[in-house]
Amino acid sequence: MSSNPEDLILGLPRRPRVADASISTILWAIAGGLLAGPVGVLVGGAAGNSIANQRQPLEMAIREYLTKSGFEVVFFYPAPRAVKVTFRYDPSDPAAYWTVESVMPDNLQLPSEDKDDWLYGNLVHNRLPYALRKIAS
Repeated sequence: MSSNPEDLILGLPRRPRVADASISTILWAIAGGLLAGPVGVLVGGAAGNSIANQRQPLEMAIREYLTKSGFEVVFFYPAPRAVKVTFRYDPSDPAAYWTVESVMPDNLQLPSEDKDDWLYGNLVHNRLPYALRKIAS
């Protein structure tokens, strides 16, 4: 976990910045811009610098984290105060799927950006390690 307090929300890690995305994620974004035509590429390039310092969208951050951890995301279910993700944890086993969920407590009121950071941090720091221990047992 980061030691920079700016990278934490209530003791949990925040979503990575867009600039921290993997090359494959960035290439998919560029390919999407190319499909939009030359104007899309120009507008995308101009906006790229300002977007690079923003936090990754919640789904992108979770997919990136799970992919780097060696898991395949099968479903992503967002909700206003929760997120649920089903992932494949063993490619050799056709039944090797697991679902993890991060639910924000009712008494925790955060702005939208902080809410997504909290859901991400709780999922990757608390819920996923718990699920992996259950899978291993």
